[in-house]
Amino acid sequence: MIIATAGHVDHGKTLLVKALTGVDTDRLPEEKERNLTIDLGFAYMPLEDGPVLGFVDVPGHEKFVRNMLCGVAAIDFVLFIVAADDGPMPQTAEHLAILDLLGVARGAIALTKIDRVEPARLDEVLEDIAVQFAGTTLADAPVFPVSAMTGEGIEGLRDHLSATAREIEARDQTGNFRLAVDRGFTVVGAGLVVTGTVFSGTVSVGDQLLVSPAGTPVRVRGIHAQDRKAERGVAGDRCALNITGDVSRETVGRGDWIVAPPAHNPARRIDARIRVIADEVRPLAHWTPVHVHLGAADVTGRVAILEDKEIPPGGNALVQLVLDHEIGAWHGDGLILRDQSARRTMGGGTVVDVFPPTRGRARPERMAYLRAMEAPDAADALTGLLEEAPAGLDLERVRLNRNLTPEGADALWGDAGMRVVGAAEHRIGFSTAHWTALGEDVRQALETWHRRHPDTAGATERNLASGLHARLRPETLAAILPELGRDGIVVHDGQRVRLATHEARLNAADEKMWRRVEPVLGNAGPRSISVSELAGELGMDPRQVERFLVRASRLGIVAQVSKNRFYLPDELRRLAEIAEDVSVDAGDGLITAARFRDQSGIGRNLAIEVLEYFNKTRFTRRVGDGHELLRTAEESFPAGRL
Repeated sequence: MIIATAGHVDHGKTLLVKALTGVDTDRLPEEKERNLTIDLGFAYMPLEDGPVLGFVDVPGHEKFVRNMLCGVAAIDFVLFIVAADDGPMPQTAEHLAILDLLGVARGAIALTKIDRVEPARLDEVLEDIAVQFAGTTLADAPVFPVSAMTGEGIEGLRDHLSATAREIEARDQTGNFRLAVDRGFTVVGAGLVVTGTVFSGTVSVGDQLLVSPAGTPVRVRGIHAQDRKAERGVAGDRCALNITGDVSRETVGRGDWIVAPPAHNPARRIDARIRVIADEVRPLAHWTPVHVHLGAADVTGRVAILEDKEIPPGGNALVQLVLDHEIGAWHGDGLILRDQSARRTMGGGTVVDVFPPTRGRARPERMAYLRAMEAPDAADALTGLLEEAPAGLDLERVRLNRNLTPEGADALWGDAGMRVVGAAEHRIGFSTAHWTALGEDVRQALETWHRRHPDTAGATERNLASGLHARLRPETLAAILPELGRDGIVVHDGQRVRLATHEARLNAADEKMWRRVEPVLGNAGPRSISVSELAGELGMDPRQVERFLVRASRLGIVAQVSKNRFYLPDELRRLAEIAEDVSVDAGDGLITAARFRDQSGIGRNLAIEVLEYFNKTRFTRRVGDGHELLRTAEESFPAGRL
């Protein structure tokens, strides 16, 4: 269990931790000299039956609240300290407001220095504490009068902390690994060590991770969890990770994250729900400059209020935080806002979405999306998001937002009863109702197109998109068309789309011309034949032949692979099948021009032209010097017509 101290300066936090654990958490020379906690201090108390209590001693002075905020990120329990002689003071109020904004509900109040006051004073301070804590998440926290000097009450407090540690359930370990770095230092013989609290997931020695937001790869050489050498760290642990890679003490430090690669997603804009503290003098206005504290990071930015022009004291609203630098942020993370000079806590809240738009951020459909995303349960959120996404839901963004592992995401998608289309890195989800409506929208748009253009084989994707009621991104439309083809609604060759029931016909003159051209193209085989060669065989003007072939390509009875090369559909299908075979045989799965040339026997230049045509029709895509399959030959090149 991770326990953070909180309270006003000089109320005895460090001395109390020493009385409980025997460890002096003031480690810096300046702290010793000034008898003042400046940065985070750490102490550990092993229990007899195995668990370890980890204490994070935070500064109480107003100048070091930013350091205090690093210490209360992702804690299990707060030990709030109030001195009996002073009673509640300014930093008591600010620390309490911060913990309330972060939703910290488990805690105890240590009433320190009781050896310095009379019993009547104790009763007075207890009343003040009850008033101060009323209405906060710690309103029901038990109070323990103690003296770190005499030891009075220490054993009872220690027993309460031990009992609570045994009662607290272990944190959910699902999700990708994330550790918020609060300290980095170099150990002779070991190298760079970073410490912090594990927000989610698990880590093991040997794991390959990333420093975020920089994206630098690192490997875990060693782990200390709860101040013990370990092979593994889990959510809720305080961990020290010995990492190696292209990193140093100067490049990794407080505010960074160490994350599993699937969690890496730096954010410059964050949509969040923010509550303004009730003690604020004035409302939080639109575009107010602020300090944003999230995890161990402190970054400046501005608040764009989405639901009104301002948030009154005690009120809450959805906002967009426009940051000056990238940080790590995920749905559900708590954050605190302080004023531009970092002297006053103004409010705080929870991250909702880390993929906000730069335009239209307060449109009704966007606000509905955010309210759906706010659902605590990922499955409930997915259901709501699908309802608000008639044009499809970007599932990869949902996965990153909610820090789902790839395996966890697949399980969630499978249980959702939705239609999923697209490649793994760009999967799009549709509710059953929206998918049905989209298919009908496409059918009606193509009916209109065929009625207006009866002499064409179909509409281009751009033509089709302009006729739809739903506004689809090009990549979304490209992903759904093969699925609609499998549903028997359309035929799609990567360039043109038609209803499965539609068949355009040549006019009489072109039909006569086709009876002469088709046998020559058929005899040419996989090498096909150039326009000039075809014209020579037919004894015709090459320009007349080219114009005819262009008209024929619009009907889908030939495919124009390059400026002067046309293929019959069946021959192009055979070349696509050869490309599939090349991909299967290649160790890396890539179809290179040389491999395709050798397998098809069509020559290098023509092989390059055909592969470029395959890319254009989204049968393949270029990856370095090769081409990767996106669909099957059967899906991309239906038999008979294109």
